[in-house]
Amino acid sequence: MKVLYVNNQVRLGGAEAVVQQLRRGFSGSYLAVADGKTFPPEVQPLYPRWLARLHHSRLHGLVERLAPRARWTDRAFRRLADAPCDLIHLHNFHGRYATIESLACVARCKPLVWTFHALWGVTGGCDHPRDCRRYLDACGDCPQLGRWPLSMHDDTAANLAAKLAHLAPLPLHVVAPSRWLAGIVQTSPVGRNWQVHHIPNAADAGFTALLERTPRPDRETPVILIVNRNFRDEQKGFPIVQSALALAVPTLPGPRPRLILVGENSDWASLSLVGWPCESHGYVSDSATLARLHREADIFLFASPAENFPCVVLEAMAAGSCVVATPTGGVVEQIEHGVSGILSAEIAGPALGAALLRALADAALRQKIGDAARARAAHDFNEALFLERHRCLYSEILDTWRPRS
Repeated sequence: MKVLYVNNQVRLGGAEAVVQQLRRGFSGSYLAVADGKTFPPEVQPLYPRWLARLHHSRLHGLVERLAPRARWTDRAFRRLADAPCDLIHLHNFHGRYATIESLACVARCKPLVWTFHALWGVTGGCDHPRDCRRYLDACGDCPQLGRWPLSMHDDTAANLAAKLAHLAPLPLHVVAPSRWLAGIVQTSPVGRNWQVHHIPNAADAGFTALLERTPRPDRETPVILIVNRNFRDEQKGFPIVQSALALAVPTLPGPRPRLILVGENSDWASLSLVGWPCESHGYVSDSATLARLHREADIFLFASPAENFPCVVLEAMAAGSCVVATPTGGVVEQIEHGVSGILSAEIAGPALGAALLRALADAALRQKIGDAARARAAHDFNEALFLERHRCLYSEILDTWRPRS
């Protein structure tokens, strides 16, 4: 079975981690990507390698005028309809490197699976509508303008209309890592007729192997790990972390725990956490280094206000950390509150601070929860099960698929 995976980037966050797991699991598969400066030899870029290098140089403006990236990648994406593969598995797609019409064109010509890492596919263009329900009607007058992936120009009504016209009629197969996301897709005007398959993300087997640890040292103050793709991105919850830590300060007995910050703009984040001993590591691409930091941590703090089924939480669980998190999206499916993690009462700094204090106050509880988290990750979210579920889905689709005119 030859699968062509399509994604925006080779390496960045959770979506890219999932793609790499699938590529390793299905021999003969390959990857096409739209964005980046350089690409590994085995990756097929939708924008020529030499142009990509120039596009990320001081010649960017000239290259964009002569060979507009989005126009070029859209044509390349359409040609995937004739790609030498059995099936196309699409991941991050925000209409930036190919149009909605091109996606529909490819889906009519080739068996196509689309993993939703967020909700862009059924909204007017936002990844997480939160409390907004405009996507159930017509969108427009968007309250999230300027928040990725939306620009300041409100084209959400036209975006939703295009999805209703071109994507809703197609018999698309969507993979939803969380039941929470599956429910939203199935009840949306765009996705209500699609076939939605619930396949949870998995802890990466290679990374998990690096997490085997000796018992944590008997120390007076625990270590808290915070991993964030970009600390300046409000969507990733750092303001909630700031609030939680500030509220926890007055009630902490003895010295404050040490914080380990991993992710883009971690230096900026550490400067805002006045009075907390911080280690800032920036974006860590090396798996061995990231695994070492996980092994060192006692508590993993997660505070995103809207999330699907974050791989970073699975990694922390596999590391045996006590995860303290906001009850958002699919996180409540990953963690059994009080058993394999601690969930705050609501998505807010004070509630997360209270949950963190509970973990900080009881070393025995942290150990018990960490052990349960590791067992849950190994049993329910292991890579072998993840790959087998995809193998069954691919076979089912190939057995029944017929091209549409």
